[in-house]
Amino acid sequence: MSSLYQSMIAVIEQSITPLAGRLGQQKYVIAIRDGFTAALPFMIIGSFMLVFIFPPFSPDTTNGFARGWLDFSQHYREQLMLPFNLSMA
Repeated sequence: MSSLYQSMIAVIEQSITPLAGRLGQQKYVIAIRDGFTAALPFMIIGSFMLVFIFPPFSPDTTNGFARGWLDFSQHYREQLMLPFNLSMA
């Protein structure tokens, strides 16, 4: 099994790595990479806001913490949606 793994690594290093290196130096690919890098923090914030807006609890729960979270998210839904809308929508 080790020799199969070594041969696969050799093929990747000899044929795919140089191609990926040349492709990664294209200005359009660099622009896309930089755009995603700049947008990633906003996407993470928007994703976390969805958890706060739509808590992972059933609406008929009796747990005090869950009930408080659900009531909070219902009462402040518009304010909590603002960061999501600015980053994801």
